[in-house]
Amino acid sequence: MGVKRLQRSARHICRFFALALIVWLVNRSHQDFLERLQERGLPIELSNAQIILPDTYSLETSKEDPAFVIALDESGNELGRLTQTSPLGDSALGFSGSTNLLIALDQQEKVSSVSIRSSGDTTDHVDAIVEEKTFFEQFIGKTESELVRIKNIEAVSGATLTSLAIADAIALRFGGSAQTSRFPKPIQIDEVKTYFPDCEHVQPSKTHPSLFDVSNSTGQFLGKVGRTSPQSDQIIGYQGPVDTLLAIGPDGKLIGMEIRDSFENQPYSEYPNDDSYFASLFQGRTIPQLASMDLVEEEVEGVSGATMTSMAMAEGIVHTASAWEVERADLQAELAKPFVNWNASDTGSFLVILLAGFVAFLPIGKKKGVRRVHQVLLFGYLGLVNGHVLSQGLFFGWAQNGVPWERAPILALLSLAALLVPMATGKAIYCHQLCPHGAAQQWMRKVRKQPFQISSKLNRLLECIPYLLLVLVVFLAFQTSAHTLNILEPFDAYVWQVAGGVTITIALLGLLASAFIPMAYCRYGCPTGAMLKLFEFRRSDNRWTRRDYLSFALLGWAFLLYYV
Repeated sequence: MGVKRLQRSARHICRFFALALIVWLVNRSHQDFLERLQERGLPIELSNAQIILPDTYSLETSKEDPAFVIALDESGNELGRLTQTSPLGDSALGFSGSTNLLIALDQQEKVSSVSIRSSGDTTDHVDAIVEEKTFFEQFIGKTESELVRIKNIEAVSGATLTSLAIADAIALRFGGSAQTSRFPKPIQIDEVKTYFPDCEHVQPSKTHPSLFDVSNSTGQFLGKVGRTSPQSDQIIGYQGPVDTLLAIGPDGKLIGMEIRDSFENQPYSEYPNDDSYFASLFQGRTIPQLASMDLVEEEVEGVSGATMTSMAMAEGIVHTASAWEVERADLQAELAKPFVNWNASDTGSFLVILLAGFVAFLPIGKKKGVRRVHQVLLFGYLGLVNGHVLSQGLFFGWAQNGVPWERAPILALLSLAALLVPMATGKAIYCHQLCPHGAAQQWMRKVRKQPFQISSKLNRLLECIPYLLLVLVVFLAFQTSAHTLNILEPFDAYVWQVAGGVTITIALLGLLASAFIPMAYCRYGCPTGAMLKLFEFRRSDNRWTRRDYLSFALLGWAFLLYYV
């Protein structure tokens, strides 16, 4: 008995690794595709620009930021700049993939247009975004810095994950586009000791990402230091920007300031450092107080002989302090952000999943009333209300891009239950107790008392269809188009706000067929069910089964698609 159990376990492990290898190959194939795409780039063409800016005659790459192209009219006048969120924003995943956006900025450096250029997300969800014109209006008129910090996005109903991923992609694109400082020399410890003689350690601040905490040899906190570059590099003095060192005491107040580098001529660049009155206008203020300074209202005047340099220094301090305040607020918001995006509807879905476990494994699940309540909750709440339904588009989209579990915790939990419970118990809990479409089919089987009889030969042929579809699914997953898999199944119909006609039709036909042939779609049309059967590790598997052979056949098919 012990030998047979070991042999069975070995077969199950082999099947699991075969399926895991398929997922790894799909992911590797997609990452290779993205790397090739990034190497050759996906340039913004003239035709792309002319859709947004019809008067565009030519394009040229921006010298300041090569990720931008400048749209020019026939006379060579600038009409605006265009950029795309890929590849910087590719890590923002929606329902099953990322979205690349084309963004246009006008001559005032404000967003004039946002549109979808390409997407690896679910087609129906992307279509819903495109049709909802007001969604992209939330970004119009924003500057680059505002796009990084934009909050409270109004998501499109039924396409929440895709909506949030688009906002994240935009933020990532512009959050990662800050120019390199024009003053590359970092703060040296000798500079810090001018204001903190006992300084021994300088490390990034825990409260302000651009500042440094200063401590002595025992680790005692002495204060903070920072500099105005690169935040104020765009503020020009007489001949260029100014990089100012700012020292902040342990009470949070400015205790010293000094120009550490500039593009100005000597000796004028030293005049502001030698003027104690000019420094006194800023010393003793906290970062928020510096950020709110009105230089005109407070009648801050430049240092005689270096007016433009000192005023650039003053404006740079105010501008940098404002940037530090934004960083602090963003950091606090990030720390306050929940580890997982969990809401009331997720709690409801979680309770339905728990109920499914009771129905599957406890005697109470055999009671007719409990089963009916369970089916109503599956179809009505888990399915139509929350749209928490698994599909091949979801699985292979995650295989390609990774699982956005923090944004879609219930779908991740549902997937774990669908995969791990059959491995541990041999029971197909998802197909029997968690699939909304399965619950609907169980109702339809009661429409006719006498179902159609199908010959055993035809039944065997029809039962091959889900596995043939699974072979097609693997093929499409290697063609970098996993989102197209949703048209093979009815499950997107449960996200009815964005569902396409094809998925709704498949759903209705599957239910209609189930009135004549019990569980018709599950038996003869569901590739997701066929895949989940491969994870059923039954105690009765005393020999190699069709599930083992199919797993290895799919693995061979995956190797062929990846290497050929």
